[in-house]
Amino acid sequence: MTPKDKTKKKSHKIGRGSQLLCCTALLSCFMSISAAAQTTVHILDVGQGLSVLVESQGHTMLYDGGDSDRSSYTVSYLQQHAVSSLDYVVASHYDADHLNGIVGALNVFPAQTVWGPDYTADTRIYQSFQSILAAKALTCTQPAVGSQYQLGDAQIQILAPSGSDYNKPNDYSIALRIQDGNTSFLLTGDAEQESEAEMLSSGLPLASTVYVAGHHGSSTSSSREFVEAVRPEYAVISCGAGNPYGNPHKETLETLQAVDASIFRTDELGAIVASTDGTAITWTWEKEPPVLSEAHDTAAASSDVSLSTVYWTPKGKSYHSTRNCATLKRSKTILEGSLSDALSANKKDPCDVCVK
Repeated sequence: MTPKDKTKKKSHKIGRGSQLLCCTALLSCFMSISAAAQTTVHILDVGQGLSVLVESQGHTMLYDGGDSDRSSYTVSYLQQHAVSSLDYVVASHYDADHLNGIVGALNVFPAQTVWGPDYTADTRIYQSFQSILAAKALTCTQPAVGSQYQLGDAQIQILAPSGSDYNKPNDYSIALRIQDGNTSFLLTGDAEQESEAEMLSSGLPLASTVYVAGHHGSSTSSSREFVEAVRPEYAVISCGAGNPYGNPHKETLETLQAVDASIFRTDELGAIVASTDGTAITWTWEKEPPVLSEAHDTAAASSDVSLSTVYWTPKGKSYHSTRNCATLKRSKTILEGSLSDALSANKKDPCDVCVK
């Protein structure tokens, strides 16, 4: 049984600075997305991954697809929402938790345009991606920063990547901004602070109504300067319940709260849908929020990142999500503690191998 079969969706219209407390009356009744909606953005519940479906006047874009354990769900979700083909398919970058569902979708749905960053990965899923492109006679290209594209009533502008020699694959993530009327949505994949700094210096518009937080709410993304430039009314975090990385990190939640963003999390609410008529946004989600007495962003902040255990070495600069990380095999001394402990010990870099 799919999540749609199991749950009914609840709908809310919320303005800047409003708290979800004022919407508790709406929680007692079931409502549907406004019929006047022109553009709908679905943040799918793919656990510790990312998948976003954008629909506008019969045109569709799939941005990432989640990991292998959610690939079938992603395909099923699209089918349940009457998607028969895709105008754009975007692989933000080639990590498995973003790319697996893209391969699954390309196997099922005809696609017109496929975007992906200009680098290669020595992984099985990347090879599968290349194989399905060849089988479907599709070409994957990296769109130029600043270029604009139409999707129904929505306009898409490419913001990143602007570099070509990043140390971290996450910074190759294709970031884009979707605008419909006075509402806008920002998707940055797993782009970290190097790419965010480049976006800040690009001069391109970043301010957005909705920000799908980078890198699942990790502190490696959503820098204070970047979030202040975006100044979202709403932030959506796609992460898995009880994930081993401690996402979303406390630092990210505090940064988002500092700009008064209302925070929605897929680990708490399931699939989250934002539908706009170009003026207002109607929100729907699948699950009952865990806390209704305060604004949802305050409830989200109660997630204590110090409960997750990470590992590091006395001389290393990185922290690790597992003691069995390949980069720790030769280490004689491995320390463990909370993420806060690791950061206090100046282990501020997440391991590129085991921390996504």
